[in-house]
Amino acid sequence: MRPFNGIKARCGRARLFSLASLSLLLTQISFPLSGQNRLALLSPSDQPGSEKNGERMDDPPQKDSGNIWHRLSDQGITPGFEGVVEGFHNFRGGKRTGTVTAALLDFTLNLDLEKLCNLKGGAIYFDLGYHPGRNPTDALVGDLQVFDKNNAAPFFQMFEAWYQQRWGDLFRIKAGKVDANAEFSLINNGLDFITSSAHVTPTLFVFPTFPDPAPSIDLFFTPGRLFYASFGIFDANRDDHFLDFSGSPGSIQPSSRGALLIAETGLTWKRLTAPGRDGNLRLGFWGHTGAFPTGDSGFRHGTAGFYLVFNQTLWKPGTNPDEKRGLRCFLEWGQGEPGVEPIYQHLGGGLEWTGLIADRPSDAAGLSIQHGQLSPAPLRQDRFEMATEGFYKLQITETMNLQPDLQYIEHPGGRYPDALIGTLQVNFKF
Repeated sequence: MRPFNGIKARCGRARLFSLASLSLLLTQISFPLSGQNRLALLSPSDQPGSEKNGERMDDPPQKDSGNIWHRLSDQGITPGFEGVVEGFHNFRGGKRTGTVTAALLDFTLNLDLEKLCNLKGGAIYFDLGYHPGRNPTDALVGDLQVFDKNNAAPFFQMFEAWYQQRWGDLFRIKAGKVDANAEFSLINNGLDFITSSAHVTPTLFVFPTFPDPAPSIDLFFTPGRLFYASFGIFDANRDDHFLDFSGSPGSIQPSSRGALLIAETGLTWKRLTAPGRDGNLRLGFWGHTGAFPTGDSGFRHGTAGFYLVFNQTLWKPGTNPDEKRGLRCFLEWGQGEPGVEPIYQHLGGGLEWTGLIADRPSDAAGLSIQHGQLSPAPLRQDRFEMATEGFYKLQITETMNLQPDLQYIEHPGGRYPDALIGTLQVNFKF
């Protein structure tokens, strides 16, 4: 994909300004201070009722018109930096007890082409990702649901690189290397949970999200404030190494060939039983054209499934739509094909209370239960895996939070003893 080809002439002067500004920026400070979370950028934020897009951290400080970062933003250039540092300790069960650590660093750049060169509705986004440390699922637990959403072997890659074009609020197209979970199966009220199953159903085992986004073309249609429809095709397979610089993030894909086709539609609302009771309902269907190993040592050509996601605000201390405090829930159901998907049926849900203590409105506490039915396989003695998670997120500053998390996992991998694992996660964002 070459997103600049059609706009070079129109962006010439703006690009000179951009390079000069960026050079000045790099001489003043060693890392960016005005990030924007990619889920907030990429999720279906046009859909009414998607109040909680991306990580729900406090808004950045008010603008200072003399700050170079805000001057860049006014010109359509928004650099950012996000980091996650995690420590894991398995107290019992799983593959072994012990401690491992990991981290995730993202350097992002968002270019608003309407501001840069008057290309209305155009945007370019880059996310350079570095992930050092050990994979705690492989090292400690052996679970199939992947108890930490940042689980992966070490890598360094251009995590995302895409061009997006909008035509008002009605139609949007995106092409490039895309994190599918920013656009499909978005569980708004599960974003603070650590378990991967609170972000996407594990039955969608070919989903090109962390650690392996894939080249894609995605179409989005939003004819009104209630209804939306989306479609995407992703080159999701082990042979895709597009913009991977080190490591093998694509090794998590179960098929070496083929593509993922996914379609989603849904309803969104601002009020259900009262003002401020926002929510949404998402229904998705997917299919993959690759060949997959089965439990009987054979192969299956092609597989498919569907998912259903429900997000709802249950209570708020007022009717202000921007109020962060409140009790929210999510439910999800995923269905795949037994014998192909390791987890072929999944049911999960969770509750999160933001601002449980009125004097700490940005803190959050959550409880989630995720149950997966397992396909038969050699050494897999149990037929289900269930993860129960509880956490408390403590907002330290406007750009940093500390999140202790505890999970009890029954029958991890269908073959290991029940595990009790604690996680301490530090998130920072500039």
